[in-house]
Amino acid sequence: MIDTADFDDDQFKGNVIVRVALMAMKHYFMDDYKEKVPELLSLLSDLLEQRKTGIGFLAVLMRYLSTNKKSDKKWLKQQFINVFNKKEGEDIMESIADQWIEEGKEIGKLEETRNLLLQVLKVKFKNVSKSIENILKEIKDRNVLTNLHGDAVLAKNMNEFQHRLDACRSLSR
Repeated sequence: MIDTADFDDDQFKGNVIVRVALMAMKHYFMDDYKEKVPELLSLLSDLLEQRKTGIGFLAVLMRYLSTNKKSDKKWLKQQFINVFNKKEGEDIMESIADQWIEEGKEIGKLEETRNLLLQVLKVKFKNVSKSIENILKEIKDRNVLTNLHGDAVLAKNMNEFQHRLDACRSLSR
């Protein structure tokens, strides 16, 4: 592990992607975050000629930067548009936003499947222990939750479902 906060920005050498990645990690938690983001985006503007590499990296960088509590996605989008020409910045942000939307949809589907499973368990068996709820929250595969939903419907009692849940957990390890 390297603490990038100990380095001056001009010490980051190499290609633009490496420099920007190191600087993004450095300034992510610092007070100058909002001043540095436009600078990072400016460094990347040259990469637009190498669109595939640049767009892929920009998507990862924007996803990373968007998790910072000091700014929201709207502010970040505006910084992006300010640095790149308006049309190109909007096109790239639209592409990145599409990726964020798809990720959000997948998370929503996962949560919906988990909630349906919990609903079946609560209707069928009346009470569901916190430990089972916590185990279900740890499952990040929608197919596994869908299969468990079927198991919940078929189980004769909570112990039988618990046995199926334990079997499912042991397979995923």
